Amino acid sequence: MGFIQQLAAMYFVGMLQCIAIYPYERDVFYREESDNCYSVEAFILQYTSLELPFEIASSLIFGVVAAFAVRLESSVKMLFILAFNCFCIVSCGESLGIMFCTLFSHVGFSVNITSVLLSISTVLGGVLSLNVPAVLQAFNHLSPIKYSVSNLAPYAMTGQVFTCTDAQRLPNGNCPIETGEQVLMLYNQDDKNPAINVMALGLVAIGYRLVAYLLLKAMRSHGISKSIWIGLSKSSKKPQA
Repeated sequence: MGFIQQLAAMYFVGMLQCIAIYPYERDVFYREESDNCYSVEAFILQYTSLELPFEIASSLIFGVVAAFAVRLESSVKMLFILAFNCFCIVSCGESLGIMFCTLFSHVGFSVNITSVLLSISTVLGGVLSLNVPAVLQAFNHLSPIKYSVSNLAPYAMTGQVFTCTDAQRLPNGNCPIETGEQVLMLYNQDDKNPAINVMALGLVAIGYRLVAYLLLKAMRSHGISKSIWIGLSKSSKKPQA
């Protein structure tokens, strides 16, 4: 379960990937879009299509390492499940970075806000926090980490058998944890449907990118941009005596 929790760090990888590329591409796009060279749709499509091959390749490499080197479960099925989880989490992190880099031109400020949200999502994933309040649990349904933990844990732990030393045995002679099913019960993951959570993770990744596109579309809408600037200019004016 510790390794599954560490997979949440891929969320930050997506954010860093965005910070390294998107601000420069955004500035160029703003200038060219002002000259009516191309649309928001063309920009987001070329940005996404260029990153997809590299993200798919790196996710497959991660899947091979996690499935066969770390031995989370040495199977081709687990390889592709891990690769898909890695790809979706990185994509969500990058989409979230795109949102805040679109809202705020200052990269450092965008990184700070994005890091706070990613940290909260990581803690609420289902490994570090087992009993989450209802309000936070509702917001947690928007996080890809929740769905990643809920599909990786059943796939990785089902059928596992654990042993322990004689010093670790309980008074009745049993080990504290003997099967993967007991681990799932301990982390409240025994009632999860892994296939449904894999599908939900993919839908969340698509939804994040659509929200990033819609936000960029709204910010580049001349009517909305003009209203924002008028509101900011009015609020900055001081009343005359």
